[in-house]
Amino acid sequence: MKFIVFADIHGNIQAFNSVARGFSRHDKSEIICVGDIVGYGADPEGCIDLVRELGAKCVLGNHDAALVKKVDITRFNQYAAQAILWTEKNISQRGLDYLDGLDLVFGNEYFDVVHGSLNDPERFEYLLDKTDARRTFKVLKQKICFVAHTHIPMVFSYSKCLVERLPGKTFILDKDARYVVNVGSVGQPRDNDPRACYCTYDTDKQEVSFHRLEYDVEAARDAILKEGLPVSNGNRLIYGQ
Repeated sequence: MKFIVFADIHGNIQAFNSVARGFSRHDKSEIICVGDIVGYGADPEGCIDLVRELGAKCVLGNHDAALVKKVDITRFNQYAAQAILWTEKNISQRGLDYLDGLDLVFGNEYFDVVHGSLNDPERFEYLLDKTDARRTFKVLKQKICFVAHTHIPMVFSYSKCLVERLPGKTFILDKDARYVVNVGSVGQPRDNDPRACYCTYDTDKQEVSFHRLEYDVEAARDAILKEGLPVSNGNRLIYGQ
């Protein structure tokens, strides 16, 4: 079985289109979205439509949740909050209904999926270090948990009571270990690499692969500026921050 796993599109249709075109290289793969389709970027409706067109199974991200009033935007920084307020005026009821229907956690026989942390999914906590990862490992029953939210591709492994942080690079699963895999971000990478990021998981090869794709970053920034969204929301795309 093959899976494509991505997250944090954040209304960046330029990046998402580039990634979706790349999916043709992974024919017959099941598609999983780890949340935050909207927020920051200029085309939330287009991104929701493309997620649905791809037939992706999706979990709720914190920006998605804020848009449907499940998270208070006072928890957001001013630029993220401004984008949510703008998105409220630039999205259809159909789009809102789709986001409102998303679950916090998705699981199958191979892995679990949650935007923040598996131990407390409704709080949308950042999973940044080994201590954070250990809390998710305590409740993880599957081999892998795919997460997002930090926009930084990274991997945590758990074996023999030890948690290790690994770089977000392609790897073969150890049969005696479990993993938390942050899939990075399609629409707003924050690891100083502006290219869109996503993962694939091949259960036959027991391989998780990270992929980076170029897209028209300047067009995405210009769309943000044209809509009057915060300048920083656009400029950060250029630097992958």
